[in-house]
Amino acid sequence: MAKDARNKEYWQLVLLKFKTGDRNSFEEIYNEFSDQLFAYGAKITTDRELLKDCIQDLFIDLYKYNPSIKNPELLEFYLYKSLKRLIIKKLQKDKRMVGIGQEYYSFDLIFSSEANGFPDEFQNEQLEMLQKVLKTLDDKKRELLFLKFTSGLNYSEIGDLLNLKPDTVKKQVQRIIQYLRSNFEPKILELFFVCYKA
Repeated sequence: MAKDARNKEYWQLVLLKFKTGDRNSFEEIYNEFSDQLFAYGAKITTDRELLKDCIQDLFIDLYKYNPSIKNPELLEFYLYKSLKRLIIKKLQKDKRMVGIGQEYYSFDLIFSSEANGFPDEFQNEQLEMLQKVLKTLDDKKRELLFLKFTSGLNYSEIGDLLNLKPDTVKKQVQRIIQYLRSNFEPKILELFFVCYKA
């Protein structure tokens, strides 16, 4: 979720308190980002226990080592990047992704009407149709869309996560949306934006 200027200032203050050892600030960071991180990680692995362990390890490291994070945007970027690295490291260690690098893994976009709190008019059949459409995109493009429409990361940060230049990220988002517009009925595109709350 994109953050306005006022929120940036607020999170700057939270980070400042956290870096001086304020426990409540740490809890606030956890409460703000843990669900977002779980949603992101769940697209990379279906192993919920492994994902929970990675998120726990991430916040333990954050608390113990208190890395040099200077602003709210960098905090969110740090959390996403660190979680992705931890998940891939654990998957490789468990031999579920032997010989696979950071840029190669499955990134699934699965929506359910109940889990996302959609209104009644969005039936499971429509969501299944949307998921089928998104399956026509490769994993990196699905991850790009997820980050663009659900995180507060900018094009540069998304590019860093996906090993792409910021301009490439922007162009690819535009091309994907154009692809969806050109190849699928308007209702699918509308549903896509509702799912992402864009």
